[in-house]
Amino acid sequence: MAAVVLASCASFEPNPLLGRWAMSSPLVPGLVLGIYEFRGSSMTVLGLRQDVEYSVEGNNALVVLKGIGLGIEVTVEDDRTAHLNDPVTGGLLTLRRLRS
Repeated sequence: MAAVVLASCASFEPNPLLGRWAMSSPLVPGLVLGIYEFRGSSMTVLGLRQDVEYSVEGNNALVVLKGIGLGIEVTVEDDRTAHLNDPVTGGLLTLRRLRS
């Protein structure tokens, strides 16, 4: 049932998160901690690809890792900036969109 809800949300709302992003922390300004790439049904982090499902509501996206069930909450502030609440550190991390 949850997959149906996620799929229905993804099909009606445009996903502002799709694309390549550089992750940084406010604790170490200017240092890139990793590259995130979000695609229609997957994401790549540090060169590792993971199948995902998205639930999008406005500028808020929940990225759910398939097979793991872990969700990553992301708020897209504008075309170039998003904030990621990292489930491992619990800290707020910044994503900056990279131009292709």
